[in-house]
Amino acid sequence: MHSTIQVLQQKTKQSILLLGLIFFTLAIFAQAPAGYYNAANGLSCAQLKTALKNIITAGNTARAYGDLWTQYQLTDIKPRTIGTGSANVIYDIYSAKPGQTDPYQYTPGTHQCGSYSAENNCYNREHSVPQSWFNGNTAVPGPTTDYLHIFPTDGWVNGKRANFIYGEVASSSFTSLNGSKLGTSSIAGFTGSVFEPIDSFKGDVARAFLYFVTRYQDDMPTYALNAEAAQSFEGNTFPSVKIEYLKLMIKWHNNDPVSEKERTRNNGAYAFQGNRNPYIDNPSYVNSVWNSTCPGLSALPVDILFFAGKLDGSMLNLTWEVGTEINLKQYEVEESLNGINFKTIHIQEAQQLKNYAFSKNMELLRGRRIYYRIKKVDLDGKSAYSDVFTIHLPLNVKFEVYPNPVKNQLTLRFNNNANESAQLEVIDLVGKTILSKKVLISNGVVNTNIESLSNGTYFVKLNYRGEMLTARIIVDK
Repeated sequence: MHSTIQVLQQKTKQSILLLGLIFFTLAIFAQAPAGYYNAANGLSCAQLKTALKNIITAGNTARAYGDLWTQYQLTDIKPRTIGTGSANVIYDIYSAKPGQTDPYQYTPGTHQCGSYSAENNCYNREHSVPQSWFNGNTAVPGPTTDYLHIFPTDGWVNGKRANFIYGEVASSSFTSLNGSKLGTSSIAGFTGSVFEPIDSFKGDVARAFLYFVTRYQDDMPTYALNAEAAQSFEGNTFPSVKIEYLKLMIKWHNNDPVSEKERTRNNGAYAFQGNRNPYIDNPSYVNSVWNSTCPGLSALPVDILFFAGKLDGSMLNLTWEVGTEINLKQYEVEESLNGINFKTIHIQEAQQLKNYAFSKNMELLRGRRIYYRIKKVDLDGKSAYSDVFTIHLPLNVKFEVYPNPVKNQLTLRFNNNANESAQLEVIDLVGKTILSKKVLISNGVVNTNIESLSNGTYFVKLNYRGEMLTARIIVDK
């Protein structure tokens, strides 16, 4: 009897797997039904957006939140490439590394959250448009349960993303194992923390966002009142997106074209909830809906599309993307230590290029917040400014102790050429301060006499610009 039940259970698992593979295969080759978008023909701007909204609303049946778990096992899967177990694994945009080896993979169903305490514990349901932005309630089917913008992702990384807007990171405070980042924005015009998925999935989340503001455009006047959504939502049915965020979403849409993964999800959504993402079916709709000829969008594009900066070690790399350079003479990179008084630190002659860059070594400015902007100067002397990009430079100071073991003379060497005083302490293993003195850092080096110390193990602590640096030493005379 027991063996019979096991056989039946095994056959059931095989049937579910086969059904999933059949669904996956059919979904790849499926397309939007003939005539699905006929009502959008010949339209543009707000009229096109409203027509698409009507198309993807008709026939849409909102599903329960719990139904997403089952749908993920059908159209959010890919073949296993590491480890053992199920033939297919969850396609998680916060852990997958297309073209490389994934750091980990999840078994559909088996590894769904649950609770988590670290990355690689389980996957859950990530609202790419955070539900707090629109006061979502998972008990009520609708935008909070809409498969087309809710992705299966690692629970821990999902928690790190929290309710932050998507963006591009200048200096990261967290990086997932596939390279997704949380940190300060590298693009001028955004404040607070932003979350950056890897390049392979930027188009996915951009098209999901544009779907959301189209499908739920009638609710945008209310949704935009939420403070968390203030940098992304515009409180109207058109364009429904703040210009700066719209430029970012269009950039990601253009740079990361529609993939088979997205087509599979889109076809799965049609079978699951009766509607589709038009920006996956027809990527050209994005430019037709949002472009500079549309009322209210004359600033799209503008002369300077993006001004951004990223910190790479001690180097700050500033970049700006340009729309047009008619009658343009030059760009002036300006820097400020207080966000008020700016000075020119670099002049770049206009060369009819799409992208420009300037790099600066920031080692001597560590521990401070610095501000940058681009001044665009025309041939007739007229000028205009970009948005201001700001970044706080972490101290990131390290030092090495030598020799170690040490006898009578201790030397500390920093990874910079600082010339200033600092407070040094030597503490024994029970926490007692044995030595405390002010020392002078000269060209990144401190020399101090420790003849008074007995043989043993100690901790050297140096208070440098408010940051406590610690090293372990052994005294052996």
